Amino acid sequence: MKTVLKPWQFNLVTCCIYLLFAIFTMQALHTLSTWPPAGVALAAVTLFGRKAWLGVAAGSILSVFYHFYLNNLDPFSFNHLVINLATSTGNTLAALCAFNIMYKQIVLHNPLKRVENVAGTFIFACAAMGMVSAIFGVGIYYVLGLEWFDGLFFGVLNWSISNALAAIAISPALYFLWRRWPHKMTFQNVTQSLLITAITVLCCYLIFGPGYTHFDLPILQPSLILFPLLYCAMRLSSTLTSCMNMLVFCLAWIGSNQGWGYFYQHHAASAEITLQFFFLFIFAVVLLVQAVFNQRQDEQEELTRLLEQRVEERTCQLEYQKQKALKLAVTDPLTELYNRRGFFKTAHHLFSQYLRHPGSCALLLLDLDKFKLINDNYGHAMGDEVIKNTADILRHFTRESDITGRIGGEEFVVFLPMSTQDDATSLAERIRQAISEQQVTLDNVTVQYTLSIGVSTFDQNDKTLETMLKRADKALYIAKNQGRNQVQYC
Repeated sequence: MKTVLKPWQFNLVTCCIYLLFAIFTMQALHTLSTWPPAGVALAAVTLFGRKAWLGVAAGSILSVFYHFYLNNLDPFSFNHLVINLATSTGNTLAALCAFNIMYKQIVLHNPLKRVENVAGTFIFACAAMGMVSAIFGVGIYYVLGLEWFDGLFFGVLNWSISNALAAIAISPALYFLWRRWPHKMTFQNVTQSLLITAITVLCCYLIFGPGYTHFDLPILQPSLILFPLLYCAMRLSSTLTSCMNMLVFCLAWIGSNQGWGYFYQHHAASAEITLQFFFLFIFAVVLLVQAVFNQRQDEQEELTRLLEQRVEERTCQLEYQKQKALKLAVTDPLTELYNRRGFFKTAHHLFSQYLRHPGSCALLLLDLDKFKLINDNYGHAMGDEVIKNTADILRHFTRESDITGRIGGEEFVVFLPMSTQDDATSLAERIRQAISEQQVTLDNVTVQYTLSIGVSTFDQNDKTLETMLKRADKALYIAKNQGRNQVQYC
């Protein structure tokens, strides 16, 4: 349940449920051989933390008062007030003791999820809870000079076992019912749950109920109940498994209270203690098996998550390498502009739009003047610097929508969408002037260079980008023949 309760709210809930379990135990079954409210107390501190002690204490005090009332004893006599105080103190301290033992697992919300948590903390916490409660509950009689009906040793032993059994049988069910509410179930889950419940109830009727005397079958052994419980632990959820444990506990307890079943037929004198030890073992085994399967499922989910993460990382790496390879395939490594392939692939796609919807676009073809002399006189390193400087200037003057590429050693091209002849010529002149004013320095050597530019614009007769490029090349040829370092249009 995701709703966050205030302390007074969850203490009130704890007190009421504790009292209801106690009244049912004393009023309906007339027995204290098992104390289900111990399971309520452990579930309360597991769910709400140590602040739930007040609800446990209040529920315990009211339960003891009710016990005295049912037995026609004065609940306000000195001895009974002291017994009530000691018993309630013991029950509260027992719950807090169990909380401290399981504190780390409670904080992580997994007190019953792993094998080491169940075996090392939960079962131990239940045993410690029963012992602490028993020492206070039975010990106070001897402090007051009274005797417990079956002696101090057996009184503490029986009380400890009954509380520990109730904690193991009931607290997991209450914990999971509250923690995982609301429970989403499919039709298959409901069918499985109803079927296994029917089988379990039938087994309890035959083994621990009146059916044992009606059917003389050798297979009706108490251990038979382990099979449906183990099926739940291996195949169904933790909530359904713990609820099945609680159901078996209640049915066997009610049957034993009526003197029915295997243990009362074969071990009447020690039926109560035998039944308690038997179910302590059974429920501990079921919880451990359930924890094994939960842990295995968590490990498989973690491995699956890691595998998916590795696959995703590898996929991202492959995608990155793919994009990198694609970029390298269309990019000039020296200038990081489009290479010849990349320029024509991109420009052709954009040019095709003008064939469907005629408009104005232009093309600049740029060639560095006497670039070979720069390489011959200053070396190829200086030539590379000149090429990169030209690319930087083109990036500075062109728009994001323009397509710029290096299609030859010293030859560049710029496709200008939505540009007229005046726009293209003006841009070309600004580029030419900026280049002529630039100086490139490398190893204390400075070079100044120029370039010539041919300009062409879209014509209705142009069917391909190459026709525009031919006119721009013709204009560039004219610029070269007329003295270089100029812009020509064709």
